[in-house]
Amino acid sequence: MHSLRSSIRAREAGAPARPLSLEERRREASADEDAALAKGERRTGAQRRAERHRGIVERAAILYRGKKAMVAVANVSKGGVTIETGLTPEVGETLLLELPGKAPAEARVRWLKPGRVGLAILA
Repeated sequence: MHSLRSSIRAREAGAPARPLSLEERRREASADEDAALAKGERRTGAQRRAERHRGIVERAAILYRGKKAMVAVANVSKGGVTIETGLTPEVGETLLLELPGKAPAEARVRWLKPGRVGLAILA
């Protein structure tokens, strides 16, 4: 839909229409998402604010309910981390996350799926 709108705008401006690159589509989607969030709408799981990076960090330590645990890291993004674990914290619960080479940081549980936990790193 965004590429159709861009094509129409390009033709109106007199420029030849061309397909948008993946980066241009992401940028446009991000701007539309920010506008929607400003209106109080919630994001769905498929909408991303930032790219996900896999394989950068393999393991992390968490302090969960007073006990330290090592967990596998599925991916890292600008504002959060997805970990793979059998632990089942509550959504909204805060825990301490320690990534290799970084200072420990508080992280809030944003979502749960079987075997996976999405954490938002608190600044």
